[in-house]
Amino acid sequence: MYVMTERKNLICVTGLPGAGKSLFCEIGNRLNYEIIIMGDQVRKEAKKRGLNNDTKSLSKLMIELREKRGKNAIANMCEEEINKSTNKNIIIDGIRNIEEIELFSQIGNVKIILIKNTSEQRIKFLQERKRSDAPINEKEFNKRDEKELEIGLKEVMKRAEIVIENIDLTKEEFTKRTELILSNLL
Repeated sequence: MYVMTERKNLICVTGLPGAGKSLFCEIGNRLNYEIIIMGDQVRKEAKKRGLNNDTKSLSKLMIELREKRGKNAIANMCEEEINKSTNKNIIIDGIRNIEEIELFSQIGNVKIILIKNTSEQRIKFLQERKRSDAPINEKEFNKRDEKELEIGLKEVMKRAEIVIENIDLTKEEFTKRTELILSNLL
């Protein structure tokens, strides 16, 4: 007897660095979504290679992986984790190009959510979270945005089915908006 397995719901969250994707994922985690962060795959690979965990090194590695293994290289690195998951509802953070969306569409039901914010607010968030890849100054911040948009983020953002404008929202307002959206997708 053939048993058809139910396809997983893959919520692909995208947006420029500092827009609010990490908070979106935290909220999703509280609502029992599994969280897969694409940047973690790049950080794991950097660690394996003995590379630094700074913006420049990670960005260079991300580009190298995509050049050598294809534009969906990072998505491929996430595929095993998705397939192993027993959770039907997964949020994937860090979508950067259409090829990744296409790969994820082959393994689940994809919904793209874009989180938008102002440059001023995003740089503030990035510096507040104190991660090793946070931009040191505005020039580095703008360079990072350009690189993100160049590798395909702009196209993914255009295809978003749901947009959360995280502009001047308090953490509580953003949380309520996110909870409502994610609850409706369950």
